Amino acid sequence: MKPIPNPIMVNTGEQERVAKTIDDFFVETRDFAKKIYKLRESEFQIKSGELAYSSQITDDRVTYISYKDIILAGVFETRTEFNRVRYTFFRNLEGLRNI
Repeated sequence: MKPIPNPIMVNTGEQERVAKTIDDFFVETRDFAKKIYKLRESEFQIKSGELAYSSQITDDRVTYISYKDIILAGVFETRTEFNRVRYTFFRNLEGLRNI
């Protein structure tokens, strides 16, 4: 499996430049988990939503892939003080060991 992508920063409006990296990251994570742990395709989900702090909705967002509600990998999309968009990736397959 490829390593977790390094954080990526783009200007606001250029988020489409990161879409393929995110898609490939989730597909690779899913395919690896399916192969190693013999998982069913139908139990994977990708969800995305805005983050809120003290009930204040922000421009920040989290997108993640899960298997039976076990989060396997995700991407945080956060805005910098100069209104650039930073993507931070994470992966953790440890939760699948007990399935």
